[in-house]
Formats: sequence, structure tokens, C-alpha cells
Amino acid sequence: MIDWVTVVIPFTHSPIDSGSVIKILPGGEVDWRSPCRQSVPGSFDKNVSVRSMGGDGHGVATSLWIDGNPSKFLQGHNIFGSDDLLSLVYDMLIKVCRSLGIMPKLSELRMVKEGGYEISRVDINYSYELPNRKDVLAWLRAAEYKSKTRHGRSAMSGGTLYWGKKSTWWTLKAYSKGEEIAAGKKHKLPDELLATPLTDWADNKLRVELTLRGKEFIRLGVEKAKDLTMDRIKSLYSLYVRRIEMTDQIALSCEKQMELPRRLRSTYILWKNGEDLRSVLPRNTFYRHRRELLENGIDITLSQESIDVSNVVPLIRILEAKPVSIPDWAFDRGLIHSSARA
Repeated sequence: MIDWVTVVIPFTHSPIDSGSVIKILPGGEVDWRSPCRQSVPGSFDKNVSVRSMGGDGHGVATSLWIDGNPSKFLQGHNIFGSDDLLSLVYDMLIKVCRSLGIMPKLSELRMVKEGGYEISRVDINYSYELPNRKDVLAWLRAAEYKSKTRHGRSAMSGGTLYWGKKSTWWTLKAYSKGEEIAAGKKHKLPDELLATPLTDWADNKLRVELTLRGKEFIRLGVEKAKDLTMDRIKSLYSLYVRRIEMTDQIALSCEKQMELPRRLRSTYILWKNGEDLRSVLPRNTFYRHRRELLENGIDITLSQESIDVSNVVPLIRILEAKPVSIPDWAFDRGLIHSSARA
């Protein structure tokens, strides 16, 4: 789903009266003037920021800058949402313009529908299902020590795991969606949505999010929003998530360990304790057990560190899994924006 956008949409309008920041030179002359952001409320008071940009020399602005979360703005939550960037931005623009009492021309609206505007940031995220929230938190703890990307090692901050947090090109992050929206948290659901199944659905979800910024768009050849089709959004997301390298394996959860057949459980315990299984098991047994344990994300040909890593679930298998889809009840209850039906 699209979780954040920053766009500049060309269209002429009377400048939004949002105030300005002005730099005045010692002699009293104005060096520069920059319009302030103005918040526009959406569904359940979820806001986006806007400001007028440019000018035609006659007091008319030539572009509108919009920055915010289209899913929250249009549907009140970002538990799940649409990948259709063009439809989301178009609907955002219509809602913003109605709130501000301005409206683009038909030709400008057509341009927006076709994606003929600049985009300087987009956040794309999907959710992965684990047995429970405890497993999600365990995954994050393990990934903090066992993963890296081209940016280097991951870094945990406020319960969110980042790869390339300070990069001006691209960033990946992972967190527990259930933990994020829990009661009392900053991102908790609006009261009107607490009686829906959203909270229960999100409780065991690992959220992995990709942020692409202007420099990365240039490198990727993304000149306009129309270059980010739904198919390309999904393929780009997969491409960057695959850049997360898991440096070592980690242990199975106790529950998963007990689900193994006894013969594999014994082999797994020996491997976990650091035994060289090639010298313990007959050759055919070794490779047969290796093949079966690989289905659980464990490769017994690799050495296992003796450090206790909290018995968390296998790291890489989660990211190789298909993200969970939007549940049918979200459509039935009107909890998803219409563009997600495409």
C-alpha cells in the first residue's frame, strides 16, 4: 500500500492564505519569502499538509505542494490500503481542493489522473503475518543483530528497526503494527474504528516499509508519478526488501521446534548446540535432514553461533513470504478506500 506521498501538482489557483516565513535583510529589504504549510483535515481528522508554490507574476500560484498519508487522509487508518498511487493522489487533491475552496481546471485534473506531476517521496509498505505479536517483536530483536543492507547494519529506534535511516536516497524500516496502534500509543486508531476488526487483524502483523526519495527517483528514471504504476510499485518494493541480508540463521521458536518430527528435532538441537553434524550423522541422513529442515529456514551445513538469540522465528523466510492481502470484510464494512478494489 501507499503510506506517504510528497507531490507537486501544477495548477493555477489563488494562493492559500497560510502565512509565510520571511527573511529580512539588515536594511529592511525582504531577502526571501516561503509560504507556511497548512493542514487540511481528512477522514477522522487525519491531516495532510499543503502549500501554494510558484507564481505567474500576477499574484496567482502555479503549483500545489501536498505532503501526507493518503490512506489515513482518505479512509482514517493505514492498517491496509491501495497501491494505486495515481488514484490516491487524485482523490487527495479533490478532497483538499474542496476543503480549501479551490479547484483545478478540467485539463489540470486530466493531467493529475494521468500522473503528469512530480513526486519527491513515496512510502510503500506491506504486512507479513506471524503467529502472534510476541513473535513479531522477537523477529525485530533478532533482525537488529542479524541483518544489514548496502547502508550497513540496521538500527533500532523507538521500537522501529531501520536500514538506512538517515539516507536521502532510500530507507527500509520494520515494526510491529499491533504495537504501533495499541491503546495509548501515538498512532492508535480513531475511537470510531476501535469497534471494527482492524485492531485484532493488525495484532500479529510485521510491517515492512520502503521510503523512496528524490535522488533515488532520479537514479531509477522516475520523472513523473505516472512512472510508478501499481506493478512497478510492487516490483520496486520486492527489489529493495531483497536487499536485506540476514547474516546468520537464528533459532526456531519453542512452538515451532516442538512441531518438528522427533528425528529432526534431535538433529536440530545438536546443530543448535554447535555440533558438527557431518561427523555425527550418516551422509544420507545428514542430507535428508538438511533438506527437510531447510523448509523451516534452517541450513545445518552452516555453523550455529552459541549466543542465545531468544528463540525467535527464522528471519529470511518471513520476507520471502507473500504479504498478507486485504481481508474481504474490509470492503464489506467500507474500511478501505475505493481505489484498493482495482
